[in-house]
Amino acid sequence: MTFAVAVALVLAACGKDSSERSERRRAATTTTTTPRAVGPQTVPVPAPPPAPPTTGPPPAVTVPPGAPRSTTTTSTPATTTRPTTEPTVTAAAPTSRPGATSTTTKPKPVTRKTVVYSPTGAPKRQGDLVLPRQHENTIVVLVHGGDGSTGTRKQMRGWADFYAQHGYPSFAIDYLLAKPTTPPPVSPKPETDVKAAVQYLRGRAAELTVDPDRIVVQGFATGAALSAQAEVTPDDPFFGGNSRYPSVTDKPAAFIGFYGRYDGAVRNPTRYYGGPPGSTDPTVQARHAKANSIAHAVDAAGPALLVQGDADEPALVESATKFHDALQAAGKDATLTVVPGAGAGFDQSKSGALTPAGQQVAQQVLEWLGARFPPS
Repeated sequence: MTFAVAVALVLAACGKDSSERSERRRAATTTTTTPRAVGPQTVPVPAPPPAPPTTGPPPAVTVPPGAPRSTTTTSTPATTTRPTTEPTVTAAAPTSRPGATSTTTKPKPVTRKTVVYSPTGAPKRQGDLVLPRQHENTIVVLVHGGDGSTGTRKQMRGWADFYAQHGYPSFAIDYLLAKPTTPPPVSPKPETDVKAAVQYLRGRAAELTVDPDRIVVQGFATGAALSAQAEVTPDDPFFGGNSRYPSVTDKPAAFIGFYGRYDGAVRNPTRYYGGPPGSTDPTVQARHAKANSIAHAVDAAGPALLVQGDADEPALVESATKFHDALQAAGKDATLTVVPGAGAGFDQSKSGALTPAGQQVAQQVLEWLGARFPPS
């Protein structure tokens, strides 16, 4: 072999080795990792941090702006229309706590009575009190649903029975309905009715053996919108008149909303607010502005739990999401529970009884209440 040929072979070998190393480096720098798809998960309702030893009220729970949304979902595929079959819900594993019972436990003895909760001289408003003989000191005001022009407190019998079975007293109320015959403006009379119910219970807390600072408002559909107003406008002088008790705070301890709309939008704004959103009347403008609970999230009185089916009207899903985000941005304790495949009213049958999905979500509500208002 000549010297020139030997040199050529050496150079060729070096070039090949260099080329192979270059190819390996190129492959290493261009390799990408495909992210693993993550399916829907069930996230337990978070409990607030323990309060420090003190004799005063516990500090408010602060959720930093931009924190991940607290949600509870299931693996049921989402749909775009209200399902014809019962949606399923996977409830978070319950935690043991004193006073809690299973859904199969024999119902506790209860006292039921209908009372007038409105102040003397105000339009008569009634509510159904359900008091287990042995009960928690937290009481829940149940505000029925409907489209704002229909509905009755009797719709709340299933929820009242569920709460009684688990040792919680409840108070299901009627409120002014925006019927075609109701003189305009309807606002803020129904909102004031909910506030008066809170005041009524606070004034009789000792008699009912409940804590005046543990009055929770829970609403459904239109009732959720009204209850949200109680949550974000505590003791607001805008809600005055003879339908409200003087010198008694109307501040609720917490809010639970099922498939509500929280931006103040209603079907007939002219009848409800006395004029359209674009009215130049300052009084009408004030009614519209006050009814937007999302805009007043910073004034929320206590923790909030929002329950929303993702097969409901898109505007309602969006409204619940925006309200939750606004509450968290304001540093409030807010939880959004999303129920895939569920529409409005998924929790109750026509008879008013809780559906299987309703019972499972109700168990989550119990856990949420128990974490924020532990038995004393």
